[in-house]
Amino acid sequence: MIRLGNALYAAEVRFAREVVVFDEYTQVPLAPPHLIGVANLRGRLVPLVDLRPLLGLEPARATRGAKALVVERDQLTAAFLIDDVVGLEPLERLTAPDPDEGEFIAGHLERSAGAAVLLDVSRILTALGGASTVPAGGS
Repeated sequence: MIRLGNALYAAEVRFAREVVVFDEYTQVPLAPPHLIGVANLRGRLVPLVDLRPLLGLEPARATRGAKALVVERDQLTAAFLIDDVVGLEPLERLTAPDPDEGEFIAGHLERSAGAAVLLDVSRILTALGGASTVPAGGS
């Protein structure tokens, strides 16, 4: 479970690799609003993505020392900018998303501590397409 602003979101653990703090990243000129920049993750350049514009929310103000959830599927890797990690919970009582919620929402988790929105990480990574991990320093 992660927090974006005041909202609680979830990502399937099979996609989550780690939570990191990026003290430095490089902005990408003329990048779309959701692409904050690229960061070096142990010798690999990883796109730093703000999920908020993809979810119809106000963009975050990325700062040095930003927390990110590193996710991976097949050969696609990205770091999603987050405000906080809330915890790990089983996917129980999952309900379907509303049709008008957008393509990146997989459903809703009903929890005793309040509802959370389940992100469709696979679809987000597919939409990012070419923004995948590359070795730092080239090819």
